[in-house]
Amino acid sequence: MLQPVKEVHTRKVPNNKVFYAIALLWALGTLVLPMYKLYSYLILGVISVAAYFILRKMVFPDVEEEYEVETLRSYHSKLQQQFIEDGTRTLNSIIDINKRIDNPELNENVRELVETSDKILDYVYEHETAASSLRKLVNYYLPTIEKLLTRYDEVEEQTVDKVVDSKKKVEDLIRTTNVAFRNQLNSLYDTDTLDINSEVKVLEKIFVQEGLIDLDNKDN
Repeated sequence: MLQPVKEVHTRKVPNNKVFYAIALLWALGTLVLPMYKLYSYLILGVISVAAYFILRKMVFPDVEEEYEVETLRSYHSKLQQQFIEDGTRTLNSIIDINKRIDNPELNENVRELVETSDKILDYVYEHETAASSLRKLVNYYLPTIEKLLTRYDEVEEQTVDKVVDSKKKVEDLIRTTNVAFRNQLNSLYDTDTLDINSEVKVLEKIFVQEGLIDLDNKDN
């Protein structure tokens, strides 16, 4: 979902050999015509235009070229659209935050988390009914991870013991979240079920135990 939808089209374009032939024509023309005279340029210009169309029609036919055009995604429901758009927006924000964090191991774990989450969004795009069962992913868990990484970025350079401990909790949480999200993704494709409750319950407990979130005040 992080990649735009693209359609491949074809179009006919002039063969490059036509332009090479025109260039050769001008090179030869400069050898036989007095180029210090204006009429020489007029003569070469007229001949070049005529040669251009003759070469394209009779000698070097146009060739087909493929090109991509970005298109708008089509959705089956507003819920599916909101799920994917909100999830994509949050993942892009997480990617930006991750670029500011100077921790290779955490960076890699975040990249894996984004990749797995993006695949879950792909699944929802192909299975519209999954949006309702997986809505906690984009409404709660990804935004929570975004907030935690934002705070991590803000205090990354601090060395106070309490801050160091908090950063360690975030690092451990990202690793655990990776496992939970991968398991959920595998479950979606292996059994085609939409039950995320078992995995999110694990995350919920970890978030609360580590003091990273308050279930009674999820917006903070």
